[in-house]
Parts: sequence; structure tokens; C-alpha cells
Amino acid sequence: MSIEIIFYPKIATKDDLKRHLVNLGFQPCENLMSWPEGSLHFSWFEEEDYKSFDGVEATIFPKSAKENLNYPGSSLALHTRTRASASVWDRLFQNSVIKTARTKFRGDFINDWHGRNRYTPEYPDKRDEVARGIFLLYEGVIHNIRAVKASIPDALLKDFKNSNPDPHSEAGKMSDFLRTIDPSLILYNALVPFVVTVIECFFKESFKILLKYDKQAQERILDQNLKVEIKDVIAISKKQMSLEDVIADKYSFQRISSIHSAFHEWFKIDFRGLIKKRKKIGKSIPVLENRLEEVISFRHGVIHGLRVNLDFSKEELKEMLQFATVLIDIFVKEIERRRGIPILKD
Repeated sequence: MSIEIIFYPKIATKDDLKRHLVNLGFQPCENLMSWPEGSLHFSWFEEEDYKSFDGVEATIFPKSAKENLNYPGSSLALHTRTRASASVWDRLFQNSVIKTARTKFRGDFINDWHGRNRYTPEYPDKRDEVARGIFLLYEGVIHNIRAVKASIPDALLKDFKNSNPDPHSEAGKMSDFLRTIDPSLILYNALVPFVVTVIECFFKESFKILLKYDKQAQERILDQNLKVEIKDVIAISKKQMSLEDVIADKYSFQRISSIHSAFHEWFKIDFRGLIKKRKKIGKSIPVLENRLEEVISFRHGVIHGLRVNLDFSKEELKEMLQFATVLIDIFVKEIERRRGIPILKD
């Protein structure tokens, strides 16, 4: 779903409308939708402090004959769009694009949610920079988990474990052979490093977001006797890297002890305490810490020894992906609790 606002100016040329958008920070872009010939497409996204969730799209297009009758004036119109999931900043900016255009060029507009000459209602932004940053990180990670889950193929011998043929029989020998050449079973193993990467990425990026906006952590950085390599100094000077990146790189977010150290040393977050809980994953209720150790160990075997477990099933892989989601959810809820600011729901 999206929020679309179309502005019909009384007086405006294509250059006028284009200049209006560029001055507001829009960049030219491509658009996959079908538009009249001669349309120009632009996009805007505010990366500072994670203000944008979806950004705003804008298209300058020639009006139809019906639109020219209903909205006489310029032969062009300005279409703006953001998603229903847009941030408060995105919605405010979309309103501002139309308000400023209307001041310059006069005319009317249609908001597909709220009607003629009605702006999208403004509401307070309950999330701060940390909450917005972790929210965007969470949405991206969970989207990737769901995408992998939805695309895992079935094994060629889906019922092998249930049929349990006599391993000494011809059927048993054939089943054993077929398993060795079943590409799906290899793929299941190959996706385990993805699970660990998802976990590593989420916790490392969360650490950097907290580090960037936590006042006490920023004061502590000033007291650190950091040894920064010249290549990193150059990257920082070119804004290709930050001090938060340098500090995060000193920890391995693929080891429980290191994840715990990072969050406990800088924010007094007891990561080990969080994962000593039992949670339902599939049909089992494991201790999260033990399960995480198993996942990391499995990944290590695949990456460093190319150890392939032909008994590792699609269901077990999906449970491993579910485990990653549960682990991330527990951490997000703890950050919400500690800071008193919503992350997943504003």
C-alpha cells in the first residue's frame, strides 16, 4: 500500500517542476511503472539519523485529457508517492513537497487517502535515532530470513528418514547413494553460514548504532587509547568508515563471549543472561545459548572443513532460521525495555 498525492499546478513548466524537486534534494531515477511519454522520475531518501524508511518518489507527467478538463492550467502534473510503512519524516516531506509547490505554482491536489487538498495528518515520531536505526536493520534482516525460508527446495528423497530402508538391502543402498548426489542436501548445509551471517550482521550493526547515539559511550570513546591503522584513518577522513566501525571491528560477533563482551563493556547489557532462557523453536525448547553454540559450530564445520551432514533436513534448516529470528527478537525487546522507546511498533 502507498500514499499518493497528485498536484495539478495552475502555472508551471517542466523545468519549473524539475527545479522545484532538485532544490528539495530529489535525484533523477528510473521508474518501472507505465507513464505517459515525456515523464520525468525522481526519488528522495534521507539517510541522516535513519529518518527515512521508504523515502518519497516523484514524477512529472503530462496530464490526460480528462485531467486537463478537471484541473485546467498547466499541461503537467506532479505525482508523489511514499509507502504506507513510511516514517513520520517521509510523510512530512511528502506533504512539504506539495505545500511548497502549491505556494509557487498554485493549483489543487488529490491525496488518495484523505481527499482533495487534504494533507496527510502529522503525528509525533515516537522513535529516536537508535530505535529507527535498529528498526530498519531488523526489517532488512527479517526480510532476508523470510526470503530464504520461502525458497528452500524440498529434498529429492523427502521421506527418506521416515521410510528407514534396511541399509543392507538394495533399496537402502540406492537411498544412500541418491542422498550423496542430492543437491538440496548440500544446499541446506551451505545455507547454515547464512544463518550465522544474519546473526553476526544484526548484532554488529546494532552495536554500532547504540555506540553512535549513546552519550555515555561517546564520552567513553574520547577516553579510549585507540590504536587506529593509517588505512582506517584515511577511510575515516574520507567518511568511508567511522570510529564506531573501528571499535566494532575489535569484537567478533560470531562468538558468544565476544558478543557478550561488546554489549556488556559498553552498555552493561547482559547478553549471556538473555540467551540462557529456553524458547520454543520448532518442536523443541532449547536453551538459546546452547543452540547458538551448535549453530556456530555447524557453520565452522562447513566453512573450514567442508563437512556436509546429509541427515540435515529442510525442516531443521527452517528451525535454524526461526532460531535466528527468536534470538534477534529477544534482543530487540531488551533494548526496548531498557530505553523505554518502541522499536518495532511506534
